[in-house]
Amino acid sequence: MGVKRPIVPIALITPVAMIKKTPQIKIGTFLWLCLLVPLTRAAEPITSAWIINPATNQPASLARIRPEVHSVNPTEKHIEIRSAGLSLYDLGALQAPNDHLERIRQLRFRIPRCPIPAKQSIGARPDVWGVFVNGVPIYNLFEATSYQEQNLWHFDPLAQRDNSHPINLGMLPNLIADGTRHSPLLGYAFDGYPIYGPWGFGAAGELRRMHSGYRLRHITRRTALANGIVLTPAQYGPPVNDEYPLGTFVEDYEFDSCLGDLDEFNGRFAVTPEYPQGTYAYVLSTDAQGRLAFPYLLTGQYAGRVTTDELRAAFRDEAAPPSDVEQAGILFYQDKDAALTIHGKQLAAHQPLRLSFAITNNGKSVRHLEYVHERPLHLLVVSEDLEDFAHIHPTLTAGDRYEVTHTFPRGGRYRLYADYTPPGSAQRITSFVLDLPDRRPASVVRAASPYHVQLAASSPLRANTEIEFALTIRDAQTNQAVTDLEPFLGAWAHFVIIDERHESFIHAHPIESTPRAASHTHDVASLGPPPETIRTLTSFPRAGKYKLWAQFQRNGTVITQPFVLRVAAAPTNTKPATVIPPDAFKLNVSAHGFAPAQLTVTPGKPFKLAVTRDQLPNCANKIVFPALGLSFNLPLGQTTVIELPALPAGELSFACGMGMYKGVLIAQ
Repeated sequence: MGVKRPIVPIALITPVAMIKKTPQIKIGTFLWLCLLVPLTRAAEPITSAWIINPATNQPASLARIRPEVHSVNPTEKHIEIRSAGLSLYDLGALQAPNDHLERIRQLRFRIPRCPIPAKQSIGARPDVWGVFVNGVPIYNLFEATSYQEQNLWHFDPLAQRDNSHPINLGMLPNLIADGTRHSPLLGYAFDGYPIYGPWGFGAAGELRRMHSGYRLRHITRRTALANGIVLTPAQYGPPVNDEYPLGTFVEDYEFDSCLGDLDEFNGRFAVTPEYPQGTYAYVLSTDAQGRLAFPYLLTGQYAGRVTTDELRAAFRDEAAPPSDVEQAGILFYQDKDAALTIHGKQLAAHQPLRLSFAITNNGKSVRHLEYVHERPLHLLVVSEDLEDFAHIHPTLTAGDRYEVTHTFPRGGRYRLYADYTPPGSAQRITSFVLDLPDRRPASVVRAASPYHVQLAASSPLRANTEIEFALTIRDAQTNQAVTDLEPFLGAWAHFVIIDERHESFIHAHPIESTPRAASHTHDVASLGPPPETIRTLTSFPRAGKYKLWAQFQRNGTVITQPFVLRVAAAPTNTKPATVIPPDAFKLNVSAHGFAPAQLTVTPGKPFKLAVTRDQLPNCANKIVFPALGLSFNLPLGQTTVIELPALPAGELSFACGMGMYKGVLIAQ
């Protein structure tokens, strides 16, 4: 049974004691005290801190929609809190979800009773980081929206840049202003550590406001992240200006260990009224003027030890459909860039398997992958015989993992192609081989397609030759051309091409009438009306048999149309090599983008670019300079010399014709 308490405003909760002096307690002391927990259950703050609604048990029909906490249920290792996520006490934007649900929720939180420090920090859940003492989730507000929807520069919704858009802070101003006592306990993070307001005891026992160690970076261009990762030009954020001043984005901040009272997790080890022997605790950070200050409560990384599976179980809406796969995972594959863990009852076909990907860069986990065509990670699941195909999209979950649940239709060998772009890197394709047993007889039923789909090539299919394909779609019943397609992942179609030996993987996109050089997120608004014919350019690295899957969407349904292609050997190349002027700047372009992606030229002086396009498949059929209104064709496997006019001091962006690769010329 939970411990019932009167409903009182958080700002008025009275501490159990006032500590005048802070003893020097080490983390190990707190761990030793945790061993005594079974003897001191009644004294645990984690069991008594909650604001409980005394009427949640009756009548039963209304119990689900009562505000505050409904129940507190201790177990041996955890404490479970249940609520509807509603409260009479408003903590403002910190407890406001990004997406509001129009249904009753039955929330269950699971928090460790005896937290311990982590040897290596772990990424928090992308949705909820902890729970307030009133039973409302502590939502992650800092990853919902990003600049150009690229998932790299994330807007800070709590940043107050002007007085015309005030932010609801609820009861927090009173809590922040009350410097007469130690701030009350506000809640718990999912690693088990408590969260307090800004007022705490200093080393000498004095009462004072605790300050964050985060500060604004000294930058004028958003070309690198605070962790030192230098971004590609396609990943740059907007310049620091009146429209996007410093503090607009979460990535505008950096941690300085010489500043403030709090560590990089926005916490500290301290004595508090509820923990007179000391505990690590997160702190609501404010500035010298008494306003909320970044990072506010938590930073997206936990100071306490908690596993990915524990984070998955830390928060659940029991009124929502249950998760189909909750089994422990089996590490299936790992290399220097990616690891795949598979969760399921058994590794077999015909049952849901949760595929969990961990992406790393120089040994550190990558939380934010760039959104390319509206998704951070495209996963192509293809059977070894090229008969089965699925294009699915893992999403960010706890522990900086990208997960999706998939049911393989039959046993056998599969290739899993993970297509993603980390910050500071070009597109990566990581493939996995998966062998699945099958205890059922093979039976594949192919339904008749409601469309007649034709794929026409502009020339005979030969290796190392760029070929334009034209895709036309007609209604099978009326034989009329389909002209009401809907955008699918930011494009009118997607094309995936794989050879029979699984040595080549090509993910192509339609040719667009107006190249989008700003980024390759491909917003739907700039697509224009649906075309009658969808065109794409690609090439084949070698002769042989290929399978092409064209995907498009109509009436909310994604249609996948396969084609078998047979590619002949490459023609004999008799074209002489291009003579490169000695004063030309050399620029290479391949499936990894432009190299170098940034060139420095002399302002006020015309110059030449020698652009060499790689022979292997890539989408750089053109190089485009939008600000100059110029574009130049780039033949496959050849060097093209381009003469450009004198540039004023500043920057000039350029991109490939498909808008997938981007670079910048700096005149200085």
